[in-house]
Amino acid sequence: MARSARLAALLTLWSVAFLIFAFSFSSDWAGTWRKVGVSPLSPPFADLYVIPTAIETLHEGGDPLLANPADPYHRPMNYPRVWLYLFSAARITRENVWMVGLLFSIFYLACISFLILQARHAVDTGIILLAGLSAAPMLGLERGNNDLLVFSLVFLACAVTNKRLKAGLLGVAGVLKIYPIAAMVANAVRQQKKERLFAALLTAVVIIVVLLQWHDLRLIAAGTPAYRVKSYGVLALQQELLFDTYQWGFLIGPGWILVLVSWLAGGLAVVKAWQTPGEIDASIQNSSFLEMFCIFGGTYVFTYAVGGNWDYRLILLLPTLPLALQIARGSRHRTWGLVYLALVGLAENSVRYEEAGGTMVGHAATFTLFIMLLTMLTRLHKISLFPADASPQMLRHSAPMETI
Repeated sequence: MARSARLAALLTLWSVAFLIFAFSFSSDWAGTWRKVGVSPLSPPFADLYVIPTAIETLHEGGDPLLANPADPYHRPMNYPRVWLYLFSAARITRENVWMVGLLFSIFYLACISFLILQARHAVDTGIILLAGLSAAPMLGLERGNNDLLVFSLVFLACAVTNKRLKAGLLGVAGVLKIYPIAAMVANAVRQQKKERLFAALLTAVVIIVVLLQWHDLRLIAAGTPAYRVKSYGVLALQQELLFDTYQWGFLIGPGWILVLVSWLAGGLAVVKAWQTPGEIDASIQNSSFLEMFCIFGGTYVFTYAVGGNWDYRLILLLPTLPLALQIARGSRHRTWGLVYLALVGLAENSVRYEEAGGTMVGHAATFTLFIMLLTMLTRLHKISLFPADASPQMLRHSAPMETI
């Protein structure tokens, strides 16, 4: 039954994606995407479109990170300059950028296919399929955002067994989009002593490379405004609360206080989790899905804590689902797992119900997921860093953690 469910899920995943793109290109791009709950932009793959137009601005003598008049929406390019070099070397222009958008989409679908193939129960395949086709990833496919490529690189890093190749793939992702540095840190924490040193040194090198672009980082930050809709993170939550309280006739206070409260809540969750005694089930510690959970969960926590992110970046939560499903089947942490799965479903689809309270529901879900992940990751990393603090029963049943 599980095998049949996996095959059916794979067929559905690729068929739905194929039909969406077929109708989008052959008839009406905007109309097709609206039917699947996504507010579209024109031209197709509009987020990718900013890079070839940035190259045009650069050739005209401008700085596309400062201003990009060649873009249809006059958006400055808010990616590291390495994307300019890559697209220029590959001769990607306005006319052929759609091929890159399709390629990034295929990469994403391949990752979801891998998750489906790894599912051990028929119900798991259905949950992963629905999550993979939910509104947040559909927004990413419609925009053609390069987060799809970065997501795929981090996913591939989790799948390979060579630890130095793993660290290298994460390093490439970090150079391309910065926030995967959080994945590098999570990976370094999980390694044994010798490999941990290599992963930590590579992480330091990538951080130095990024900091050498400090001027560009400031321009990227300035070109990435925080919005309350179709977004998550402390800055997006700040905008939502300020907007709502203004609508209700009062101001909740300076925006920075809201950010500080979010950070304090996260800090308290970490402290409480660190101090709380109790075991993590050995089946969780030995799970083949643990690495993906730690790396993608840690990356989500980082993106939430440092700013505002468009909702398509919620694809970071999808690789955490297999372990959450396993947790939900256990006895010790079942409630945590069931609540987590429900909140991921709400977060991934809140953009579809924007006008019916979906925005606030999405913010509540993503903030709660932030706290839940901080709590679970703290407990997992405590055992990884200080195994002597684990119970004798845990030590007897624990085995070296390996990739899937």
